[in-house]
Amino acid sequence: MKVSRNTDPRRLASRTTVLVALLGLAAMLTPLQAGKESTVQPLDQTTVAVTDFTEAGRLQPIPSVQAPIYYVGVNAGLRNYLGAAIAGDTPPEEKVMLRVIAQVLAEQGYRPADAKHPATQVIVCSWGTLGVGGLGADLGPGPALGFLGGGKMGLGSEIQKVPGHIDFETVLARRFRSGQAETVLHLSHSNLYGVLLRAYDLPAASEGKIVQLWETRLACPTPRTDFAALPQLVVSGRRAIGRETELPVVANMARTREAWVELPEAQVIEYLDATELTKARQNLPARASGPKK
Repeated sequence: MKVSRNTDPRRLASRTTVLVALLGLAAMLTPLQAGKESTVQPLDQTTVAVTDFTEAGRLQPIPSVQAPIYYVGVNAGLRNYLGAAIAGDTPPEEKVMLRVIAQVLAEQGYRPADAKHPATQVIVCSWGTLGVGGLGADLGPGPALGFLGGGKMGLGSEIQKVPGHIDFETVLARRFRSGQAETVLHLSHSNLYGVLLRAYDLPAASEGKIVQLWETRLACPTPRTDFAALPQLVVSGRRAIGRETELPVVANMARTREAWVELPEAQVIEYLDATELTKARQNLPARASGPKK
């Protein structure tokens, strides 16, 4: 199927439906509209945010507010990512989650497509639980390690082959492990709330191909956290959404002074003639060579 540049909403929805079918998602196509500016504050809890890019994703331009990337959103809704579902929690209101996610995406330069701006990406969003049972950290990394990005910290190699035995490499790795890595390792054994965002190439999907561009995962421990407060988790990890992270970002953003600078692409403002600069220097008055008499 040829890639259509038609921005008619019916054609756009049809192309997105193709991707939904390819991904096997029983999802409702829901436009992510930012609506009124959110007043949601970061979660007062340690959170983990990590984004992985594929090779195809690294070839894409980095979006900004000045040069955005336009997308269509797929709402995959509430999910149980891992283990047994955590019962008894009231999930966040779907409209609030979608509004906050759309707003955070807009802050990062991802904007909903419209008639004037055709989409180039599909962003699938979901949120839910990781029920891992709470195993002891002494047994090595927990089941949620992959979701937390522990592989980027080299934690995946610490699984012990013999219970109760720790080899030399493990001892050495633990001695030089950072505090953030210790936190990720500890959280990998905890029941977690999570948010998952995945971006796909829309033109490729129109040709029947699934080309993932990036994936952002956000997580926080369930103790002392309300499931309905998941929009706060999105706000806490907003700087990592759609931005590749070398390591998982482990922090309490409600208690962290945040400094974030994004440099736009360099632009040539004016060319200066070196000859004119030389002449200007020659016309400057000579400096005094010694003290005045």
